[in-house]
Amino acid sequence: MIDVCLIYLPKPFLRQPDAQAPLGLMYIAAALESAGKTVELKHYAAYSDEQAINDLPSAHLYGITATALEIPHSNRFGALIKLKYPDAKIVVGGPGVYAKEFIDKKIIDSICYGDGEEIILNILNDAKCNAMSPLYNGGAIENLDTLNLPARHLLKDRQGGDIFAYGKHYADGDSTIIVSSRGCPMQCAFCSAPALTYSNKLRFRSPKEIAKEIRYVKEKYGITQFRFSDDFFTANRQRVFDLCDAIGPENIFWRISCRVKPLDEDMLRAMWNAGCRELSFGVESFDDRVLTGLNKNATSMDNVRALDLASAYDYSVRILLMIRTPFQEFDTIDKNIFWLNRVPFNIVACTTFVPLPGSAIWNNPDVYNIEILDKDLDKYNFYFFGPDGRRPIDKIFRIKNRDIDEFHKESEFFRDWLENDLKKINKG
Repeated sequence: MIDVCLIYLPKPFLRQPDAQAPLGLMYIAAALESAGKTVELKHYAAYSDEQAINDLPSAHLYGITATALEIPHSNRFGALIKLKYPDAKIVVGGPGVYAKEFIDKKIIDSICYGDGEEIILNILNDAKCNAMSPLYNGGAIENLDTLNLPARHLLKDRQGGDIFAYGKHYADGDSTIIVSSRGCPMQCAFCSAPALTYSNKLRFRSPKEIAKEIRYVKEKYGITQFRFSDDFFTANRQRVFDLCDAIGPENIFWRISCRVKPLDEDMLRAMWNAGCRELSFGVESFDDRVLTGLNKNATSMDNVRALDLASAYDYSVRILLMIRTPFQEFDTIDKNIFWLNRVPFNIVACTTFVPLPGSAIWNNPDVYNIEILDKDLDKYNFYFFGPDGRRPIDKIFRIKNRDIDEFHKESEFFRDWLENDLKKINKG
């Protein structure tokens, strides 16, 4: 029996379920290994539940990472674990803890808030003594440079999938995920992260340590393509320059997801020279009423400016849009179409808004003029497409002063436009 089995759940709702490596679990695994514990990391994203359970080893402790929308699946998978191993102890961590009211306490023994690297040994010891607490709080690790490098060797297969738009490769070989900071101080109304105080404080790894990890990954796995998974990569302007200076000599290619501000030509030039080739902008909407209501701290003109700046440096630009949001009016779709016909970009990734547990909208729907009609999280899915094609939109909420059928119809119209007419203007 091993000490800990860390589980990245099956993800049947994704078209490319194994495109991303479970970085958080790799950090937890590294902490366990450094303490001499035996650990296996099970990357089950492309598995069915049946395949995963059949493969599952016996362990003193099972750690599941889950998003809020995966909590029902965590409960079901946990039940399967205990059917196979009746004495199993299970802890759930990750962003799913925001939806703690949906966690089945009869199946899941404990919830872990915050960073898990420093508290995982306590959880394991309690599991072995059959004395687990229902709640653990790892807090926020201040000095991220004290963490061991992620235990990438525990992934028996690929380190990651195609990370750039349209599966483009800037170098031979695989790609992987890396992080240079944790936390986000922003208060976007649709995001669950502000619900936990530990996630609000932005903490940075030193450029020296990031460059060290990149060199290790290059030497060990031959990987030179990276996706930075930071929540707010461009938060500190000077740090962006320092980081680019540190990793530029490594001759890698990378992408980030970022806000449309802060952003300027000097930052874009520095990132390009250091190997950045793709920017995914959290645009959300080109309607200022929606942006203000969602507390994005950006305007439609900020969106346009960022896209124009990025195009001047030949970046591959991915626009992240969100439809069916609170504050969407009858002409919001027209505004989005107007600007998408005018701004430069390579690809649009559109999600369908759902009120995430723990977010300001979930906690105070009246403030955002919506009524949540259905809290069955199994119906909450914001992806445009799944393995079986285009997903239907479930009417899980309504804007109070709008006809729900009209709201639904205009959203479907925009999805039709994205799927058909947008191809005519897409830069590719």
